[in-house]
Amino acid sequence: MKPRTKKYLYVVTALFLLVLLYALKNTSYFARASSFIAAFVVFFIIDTIFGLKFRNRHYIIFIFIAATGILFSPLYYIYPNYDKILHLISPFLFCILIYYLVNKIQGISLPVKLFLTVSIVVSLLAFWELFEFGLDKAYDLKMQGVWIRDVTGMGKINMIMDRNEDTMIDMIIGTLGSIAFASGQAAGNYIKKLKNKIKNKN
Repeated sequence: MKPRTKKYLYVVTALFLLVLLYALKNTSYFARASSFIAAFVVFFIIDTIFGLKFRNRHYIIFIFIAATGILFSPLYYIYPNYDKILHLISPFLFCILIYYLVNKIQGISLPVKLFLTVSIVVSLLAFWELFEFGLDKAYDLKMQGVWIRDVTGMGKINMIMDRNEDTMIDMIIGTLGSIAFASGQAAGNYIKKLKNKIKNKN
């Protein structure tokens, strides 16, 4: 990452901290905002320590993933399909980040790179489901299962899909999202080669 970009990130982080101070009077929002910032800081630290050299677009992708998954988490209890949409889109976007790293490996073919990318993202998805299971067992945060806020508006939430079914569907949808990325990347590479072949003939 460029030094100028790092300065911008420091400024943005400082602004977020100011917002957090204001949000202290709202415990729920504070928890979401602090978790979002923590995720961003961890991503930044990993990028810096290991010299991954993520580009600006990769930071934008990660911010989008973190924002939709953490900051907008109340939508989980309002729109029941919100979780499923995220489990389709987020793995696809994570594939972009992972493929950027895998693509740097020399001496392996595109199919192998795509296989590694999909395998890593699906493994991360499985780890996340285990993480959710652990938190639910320890703190009953209701991260697994599909819950919808009660119409009475009294803070009650009702389960509309059990935990096991929700986990399996999430894994399937996430895998499909990862495969969609691999398929798109393979198709794009094939079209590029085809265009070059036609161009060389002419």
